[in-house]
Amino acid sequence: MAMPVSQDDIERVLRPWLGSLFLGTNSLCAILTNQMMSYAPYRQTLDDLHDIIERTVLTNLNKLTRGSMTIVTDNYHSKRIGTKEIARITDELMGVVFDKLTPFSANFVKLNDYSLRYESLEALRVLYQKYQTYYNEDQFRFMIQMIRKVYPPERYQHWLVE
Repeated sequence: MAMPVSQDDIERVLRPWLGSLFLGTNSLCAILTNQMMSYAPYRQTLDDLHDIIERTVLTNLNKLTRGSMTIVTDNYHSKRIGTKEIARITDELMGVVFDKLTPFSANFVKLNDYSLRYESLEALRVLYQKYQTYYNEDQFRFMIQMIRKVYPPERYQHWLVE
């Protein structure tokens, strides 16, 4: 069964980073949508998908910008996309897949393991929102403390509530 990811989901994530003009002039969103829709947990790990998405974003941005890695945003500012931005874009794209996973124990284990290997606020967000019952109170409180210590508030304040 295909992962229920839509091109609108991908565009929503990429638009703040790459702008509407850039997204409207190439097939990056369609390519990423197809890759994410073909993710199958029984034959791929989340790490595999992460690597595919990161490589696709990086190589396509490099090709489409002719190596400058500079795009024009919706507010008409030039922005250079570096390795930190590629990592955040990849994490936010992975968040689309994380949101589509059915919350059950096997997915909890995969997502929790992934969050320990990658600096993934999106994995932590989905664990916080959908898998609270899989943690005891101390573990859950620790996760919240770590989010607050590692990330700036503007990245989590709209979903981390207590």
